[in-house]
Amino acid sequence: MEAHEALERFDKVHEGSHGGGGLASVAAVAVAVLAAFLAVATFLSNEAVKEVITKETKGADLSAQFETNDIKTIVAESNSTLLRVVGTGNPKEAVAVAKAQRLEGRIASEFAPADARLRVQIAAGEADRSRADQRHLLYELSEVGLQVGIVLAGVSILARRRWLLGGGGLMGAAGLGLLIAGLAY
Repeated sequence: MEAHEALERFDKVHEGSHGGGGLASVAAVAVAVLAAFLAVATFLSNEAVKEVITKETKGADLSAQFETNDIKTIVAESNSTLLRVVGTGNPKEAVAVAKAQRLEGRIASEFAPADARLRVQIAAGEADRSRADQRHLLYELSEVGLQVGIVLAGVSILARRRWLLGGGGLMGAAGLGLLIAGLAY
């Protein structure tokens, strides 16, 4: 339920009630405040989803780079081994060994440091994605608490029961607490 839907629902409930006096006014304010927090929670939840998707895409790119680098290392190691084997006893053995050593040097100077850097970036990305996903969950739970709070506050007018308004306030407070937890996480 979006914030505007919550206000529309409240308007319908309020129109259907015949009085309620101070309870209706308090419930109206509660619904308005909870709807405002619901709008914030919904926005933050959507932003957290975008963050998870963006970080997941970046992680896939880093993994692809790592795999590509790994294939290059395997090919270079294989070529080095072939050069040494084919060059053994050959008049051009020194040339083959020199090429093999250059390949091995390239593995050590280019591929190994790149692999180490990519491993660190992949691990950091996994932690970032996990945090973003956790924030999204907190915002979604916040939305649920705020929505239930809005419904209970609206129904309190029809039923003319303060305990429903109190329950709505408690659910709204729980939703607000989860919203704050998501912001702090």
